[in-house]
Amino acid sequence: MLYLVIGLFVAVAVGIFLRQQNNNNNNNSGDSAEQNLNGNAQNDNGKNNNDDDENKKIVLTAKPVTDAAKASGATYSSAAPAGDESPYGYSDKSEKKKAVSNLLRWCGRTGFIQVNNFVVQAPVTYWSNGESSTPEPSCIDITLPVAFPSEGDEIPKNEVASYAEMDPLQRGIYLTWLAGGRIRVPDHVCYPLIWLCGIERRAIVDKLDLGICIADAFKLLHLMRWEAMRDNLIRFITWLAVKIWLPDDDLLALCKRMNTVPEGMLCIMLSSYANSKLPLPSATAFTLMRTSEKLHEPGEKKIPYSDELLQKFTPIYKELCSGGIILSKPKNTMTISYVPSNPTIEPDKKSSTIEILNFFDNLEPFQPLKDAWHVFLSGLEESYEERIVNEIVTEDRPDFEKFIDDIRAKNEKEDDPLISTFGELGELLQIKTELNSERKIKGRERKIMVDSAQVEGWQIYPDLGISGREYLWDEKILFIPLEQGAKLSAEYRIASFVLEFICALTFAREERLFEPLRQRLNDYFKLSDDDNLRLEAQRALNLPTEHEPEYYGEFIGVWLSDKEKIQLKNFLLNVMSFMPELKENDDLKERTCSVLGVREDTDPSPEEARKSPSNLGADIIKVVALLFKN
Repeated sequence: MLYLVIGLFVAVAVGIFLRQQNNNNNNNSGDSAEQNLNGNAQNDNGKNNNDDDENKKIVLTAKPVTDAAKASGATYSSAAPAGDESPYGYSDKSEKKKAVSNLLRWCGRTGFIQVNNFVVQAPVTYWSNGESSTPEPSCIDITLPVAFPSEGDEIPKNEVASYAEMDPLQRGIYLTWLAGGRIRVPDHVCYPLIWLCGIERRAIVDKLDLGICIADAFKLLHLMRWEAMRDNLIRFITWLAVKIWLPDDDLLALCKRMNTVPEGMLCIMLSSYANSKLPLPSATAFTLMRTSEKLHEPGEKKIPYSDELLQKFTPIYKELCSGGIILSKPKNTMTISYVPSNPTIEPDKKSSTIEILNFFDNLEPFQPLKDAWHVFLSGLEESYEERIVNEIVTEDRPDFEKFIDDIRAKNEKEDDPLISTFGELGELLQIKTELNSERKIKGRERKIMVDSAQVEGWQIYPDLGISGREYLWDEKILFIPLEQGAKLSAEYRIASFVLEFICALTFAREERLFEPLRQRLNDYFKLSDDDNLRLEAQRALNLPTEHEPEYYGEFIGVWLSDKEKIQLKNFLLNVMSFMPELKENDDLKERTCSVLGVREDTDPSPEEARKSPSNLGADIIKVVALLFKN
């Protein structure tokens, strides 16, 4: 009897323990990082969600809402992680009745905001479903009316301090600017200022996404035509770079793209080398001398960053500075502080003020470097091409914005592709195009066009970095938006070339053929959403292509061996294997072999035939990369 009582007691205790464990697991099914940051999630009344209904457990869906069509049906709550970049929907539909409507929510690079039927991808700002309980100028209240400008409408020029204060037309203009990726000059300074308020809150108050904040703030620099706004933006970027102690490589990349770099940012760049006994790398020394106001002599010419100029500077620097200057830790420090422009953020002197080493209090250690710089400048003869590159990073640069607007004006529809010619772009950049002689475009001229477009936030298609490919001045080109400083991946560049080549091989004329081909390339290459948008845009020149298949065979044959051409042929046939044209007859296979100059009986080996598409893609990247010398 005693053993029976003991057994019953143990069974009941185990059952209670298991139920408690199950409840704990359900309660913790949300984002643990959110609980660490903010404690327990709160409902409308400020009570713990678990107290609201002991028998009802809130479970977040496993994936964020990514389909714009489903956004209107999703429900949101403070239980959704504040640090996440996408809204989350509840798996329990009954929770829709309890959706919180006045919370301030963040939407970053991987999310979207839907206002009526208008979707803004990756706005990197705050939003709410009704008036937010937390005052925030940048908050996009999706319940407020929005009107989008029509042709002939007068653009409002009045100053506003927040999204809520905007009239419907201003909201439409602002949302359109955000949806365009913030790559065009805003219609009014208030738009970037309001957006910056949200970035400040995210970095200063939430203390999250600091890397995203500094990268997206830097994106705005080349768009700023308002000096006060530009100066404030530079101060914020500098303070944030100090705050997160930006890694050396990232900091150097940031400084490379600026004509003048604030002292604080340069001091951080130099701090890694103080008392390290390591010579200052030539790229760092070159960037320092190019961008520092303190080290420049009055009236000294400023030059842009380029790998070519760095190569000229490096041997002079190493020879005159005994392999590179070595810096000691300076005795004095300097203070970096930032006062947010966001009126809803109270400045915190303790957290907003940072002390760093001041390398510019004593300039004597830099004297050998300054001597090397003067020798470099004296021997630098500015060629015609270098003058053009210099112009694109100064206020006297060509009016690229007007050039793009003129292309838009010629289009019948607002969303038509932006198509011009190499000759028209060359004329804008003051390159002697010699159209009448049909002169081919030189490599240096191609680089000028690519650099000029990238500075202004555009990618030129077709890719100008393919060696041996002939480009003519009357050839059509397409302008695709590209974030300033963004580097196109090898996967995208090769996928773009493969897609273009296949369109020529198949004589593609219809979208029904192009779209499946474009989507199929995702099986072979790691392509981002932006990469897919770029591939989608190139249909404007691929349907139909300007060139016959043999055009591609000519320059491919120069760089690839017979073995590599066979590998490319087998890859292309694998990609096109779903097409009826390949299944019904051998014309496409025969044409592909003929263009590449290989035999038709060169089928893949059994081992190669068993490879997955991703492995085939990885293999072909090594082959096709030989064509990309630039």
